[in-house]
Amino acid sequence: MLEESLTGLVTLIAVAGGAALVGRLVRSTARLALRAAEATAATGLADVSARNGDLTAMMERRAAAKEARRDRRGALLLVLLWLLWLVIPVFAGWAREAFALAAVLWLIPNQPLRPRLDIVKQ
Repeated sequence: MLEESLTGLVTLIAVAGGAALVGRLVRSTARLALRAAEATAATGLADVSARNGDLTAMMERRAAAKEARRDRRGALLLVLLWLLWLVIPVFAGWAREAFALAAVLWLIPNQPLRPRLDIVKQ
């Protein structure tokens, strides 16, 4: 009786953890898309500055593009982390325990999604 209750409780917590993982994956994927757009915009603006002969703005925008590409790599690694945490336990056979452990993610604050405005300033 007690074992069945505990199994049901772990299953309920695992569902909450799975939802937390899916939410983190969706937010990280959106962040990755925003970072890719930032890198593209900064690179395009650097090209425009170079064509206009504005070397100072070109150097600033190239630095911003480099930083945006670095942020994009970090976002990609985070997407891969969440995706692996969702996929590997299912195939390994310990999904309930891994997803129950992920329920703690509800307590950790999310990173903001908004793009950084300093990259595309003119």
